[in-house]
Amino acid sequence: MSETTANPRFQSAARAAGPLAFVLLLFFGPADLSPEGRKTLAGGAWMIVWWITECVPILATSLLPLALFPLLGIASSRDAAAPYANDLVFLFMAGFILAAALEHWESHARVAYRMVLTIGLSGRRVVLGVMLATGFISMWISNTATAAMMYPIAMAIGALFAANREGDNTRTALMLGVAYAASIGGMATVIGTPPNLVVAGAIRELTGRSISFVEFMALGLPIALILLPVCWILLTFVVFPGRAKIGGDAGNLLRARLTGLGPVRGGEARVLAIFFATALAWFLRERKEFGGFSMPGLADLFPKISDASIGVTAAVLLFVVTGQAKDGSRRPLITWREAKNIPWNVLVFFGGGLALAQAIETHGLTIWMGSGLDRLKDFPPVAIYLGLAVTVLVLSELASNLAVAAMTMPIAAALGASVGQPAMVLMLVAGFAASTGFALPVATPPNAIVFGSGQITVRQMARAGVLLDIVAVGVIVAVIYFLAPLVLG
Repeated sequence: MSETTANPRFQSAARAAGPLAFVLLLFFGPADLSPEGRKTLAGGAWMIVWWITECVPILATSLLPLALFPLLGIASSRDAAAPYANDLVFLFMAGFILAAALEHWESHARVAYRMVLTIGLSGRRVVLGVMLATGFISMWISNTATAAMMYPIAMAIGALFAANREGDNTRTALMLGVAYAASIGGMATVIGTPPNLVVAGAIRELTGRSISFVEFMALGLPIALILLPVCWILLTFVVFPGRAKIGGDAGNLLRARLTGLGPVRGGEARVLAIFFATALAWFLRERKEFGGFSMPGLADLFPKISDASIGVTAAVLLFVVTGQAKDGSRRPLITWREAKNIPWNVLVFFGGGLALAQAIETHGLTIWMGSGLDRLKDFPPVAIYLGLAVTVLVLSELASNLAVAAMTMPIAAALGASVGQPAMVLMLVAGFAASTGFALPVATPPNAIVFGSGQITVRQMARAGVLLDIVAVGVIVAVIYFLAPLVLG
């Protein structure tokens, strides 16, 4: 839901509902909670109401811990502020800066045009090519930015199809493919979508164990690799079938656009070199075991190094290293003019979510929530995973997936403690499920962006999205159930 489009009366009611929930829980909250726990629950309820309804900007809601927690005696100002400087916040900031550099030098368009030309120009192949390009870019650039960059390209390609039923179906599949592939690709890496970083931060705060870039990718990438082709099949063979072909000189047009970008050289080449070096460093940070062979990692040479420090090093290099622009001038690979436009509000959101998670853990709310979930311990693990994933999916269809991820992390951790399952595993199930929500425009930013193009109706999105939601829940649960013990130990 967007704060700019919501009904004014609804906004006013939601603004009042947050403080009202706070007061009710503060004075009439559960008696079996400690005073600090009740205060934390009240403050968390206020934040969740405002996050879900988006009646005030996300940034303002995310600053509430800095205002409320010291006043309530939950945490000192220093302790409440510390999560906003968590190294995971800087990891995502570095990812945003890398994405801004790739966008400035138009590397994303090069990938998209090359992918479509390589795979083919029939309707189904075009949809597949655009989806693969979108999914790959979304692994490294936030899914919101990827959808915003790719949907104009998809619209331009879609306009080349004939104005008949099969052409209309292909255009619809193409636009939905961008939205869905952006969300699916974002699941593959910890920097691919904001909910992933919320999950990584909450895991550290609530379990005391960090999940590395490689560990996250070892679970997220299989989910993405399964869902992308399934999504393509659903869109082009089941929901919007058609054998449309691009008419005219479409191939020549795309080749002309690719040629217009020029060869990879100068500044773009250096940006790509830094990008691939960063991805390689993330992969090589930890020691790798291959049977009886052990390959030392960067952490063996630099014990204090982290994924965040690698990312920030790359971001700094982008400001320092210069390259040749198309007009022949030399300039830094990224300037503050481009970098200042990254979504700083999302970074503050991470800090607010981590501050709330820290207070929840410190004042025993996870134990309290877990005590009410004991009755679920007799259910098999798969049933618990499915129940959690479906619950989060429904929530993510109705509210911001970022807010849903933040809200469900403490619950997933408490559920793990109650049913004897690793809290980290259940938090990952909930986190990946928060990135689904394919049926409604309000569910995810990519859905909203593509719907805002005017090319898709709610009914069309729901027809395809409900089916994809069902498949996604099954894939997430299966991958986590079978791979998490191998990846996480």
